Amino acid sequence: MPNSFRLLAQDILALGEAGDIPSALEKLHEGIQTLPQDPHSTFLAGCLYERFRDWPQARSFYLQSLHMNVHAPRIWHRLGIVCLEAGDLDGAERALKVAIQQKPSEAPYYIDLSLVQARRGLFDDALENAVTGDALFPDHVPAINNIAHALQCLGRSEESLPYYDRAIALAPENGVCRFGRAVSLLKTGNFDAGWREYEWRWRCCQTPRTDLTVPQWEGEDLSGKTILVHHEQGYGDTLQFIRFVPLLKARGATVVVQVPIPLVRLLERVEGIDQIVSVLDPALHLDLHCPMVGLPFRLKMTPSTAPGCPYLSVPAEEQIREGGALRQSLTENMAQPDLIVGLVWNGDPRAHDPVATQVDRRRSVPLEKLAPLMEVDGIRFVSFQLGMPKNQIAETGLPVTDVTDGIIDFADTAARLYGVDLLISVDTSIVHLAGGLGLPVWMISRSDACWRWGETATTTPWYPSMRIFRQPRSGDWETPVAEIAGMLRQFVALYRTNLEAEAA
Repeated sequence: MPNSFRLLAQDILALGEAGDIPSALEKLHEGIQTLPQDPHSTFLAGCLYERFRDWPQARSFYLQSLHMNVHAPRIWHRLGIVCLEAGDLDGAERALKVAIQQKPSEAPYYIDLSLVQARRGLFDDALENAVTGDALFPDHVPAINNIAHALQCLGRSEESLPYYDRAIALAPENGVCRFGRAVSLLKTGNFDAGWREYEWRWRCCQTPRTDLTVPQWEGEDLSGKTILVHHEQGYGDTLQFIRFVPLLKARGATVVVQVPIPLVRLLERVEGIDQIVSVLDPALHLDLHCPMVGLPFRLKMTPSTAPGCPYLSVPAEEQIREGGALRQSLTENMAQPDLIVGLVWNGDPRAHDPVATQVDRRRSVPLEKLAPLMEVDGIRFVSFQLGMPKNQIAETGLPVTDVTDGIIDFADTAARLYGVDLLISVDTSIVHLAGGLGLPVWMISRSDACWRWGETATTTPWYPSMRIFRQPRSGDWETPVAEIAGMLRQFVALYRTNLEAEAA
């Protein structure tokens, strides 16, 4: 490689290390104009762009390098990594498999492939490659963590714990391993230890607030104190954990709750909230603060001891105005009204978070996969789906009526839920809304279920009105959909029997 570009690369890296990323990128853009066309120079250019997280450019230069030297496992490996970072899981898997084929003794290739396969939902393959990586490179924390994570996603959380323990013994401050262990503990029902470990989320996948000067509440006496409880993670998490706020009020606190605007109007009706805001007034006096999902740990609560449902509510007049109008519009002029069943088939893709986006791909189901439900007689299906996925109604031509027009927040959605007999949804915020209202909801869960649903149960103490239908394996929507269709036939038969009894 010509020394001039190597020296230029050193200057670029020095600028990056000094924090002057714009100057580093400007010098890099200038340097590639006269880049020597050899595999080493183009590989180095790819590495520099990867260093500055410009995934498309890194990928382009790695491909140029491979075009000149296809037998280069190190470059295939880096190509796999930038494809992963860019969200191209298929491309990442292909590249990493080539790297392994060319150099099967290199442990990191297997370890990174296992990560990609886990993101794709190929958990058996992920486990196999993580085990191979661990055998080639014993006591390497990423390999051990990948084994634990794959076992957890396969519904074998109890088996995953010794691996997490082994990884943590090697790296006690590793937030990824500690948070993974927390999830396995919660999935197995060990809430005392699970909540404690779940605090490691701030060192793994969440950013703590830096705008609050008051200390975080750790369970001490709240008498006469004003505490801020604030939204974290997704809408569903706040809808689930808002139930704990009345317990703070009972301990003598003045409770201020900060949540995003779409939640404000609904949560204003929750007992124990003295003030609810979306934007925090700097002049507001506070003594303590607590992230929403940190409440059960500090209150020493488990699902079986948590406040029961319903804890969310909608004014009776809103139930009639929104829910009643929905029902009337669908059943008027029907001698024997059909059941009305709401549907939601996609979660929020959260495009700003690649990992969350990949989870959403696994939890969301194409509407066409729900077609067997439409074969059940005596049901009118209505859509509560928001966002681009609602276009699938027109694309599939399935008999589903969109009822989201005019919905601006969760209070509107809640009111309209009173117009349906049942909600069927993937694991997204509306299941927490329906469950918190005490309304019947059937949830279709991905195989690597969220910790809050455990691993095998069809019911949950979090929401007594919920039934869970689980994928037996990642990607298999046919099995839970067939099970739901069978249950719907029983539901319709019972409904008609009740109608006939009332008419007699």
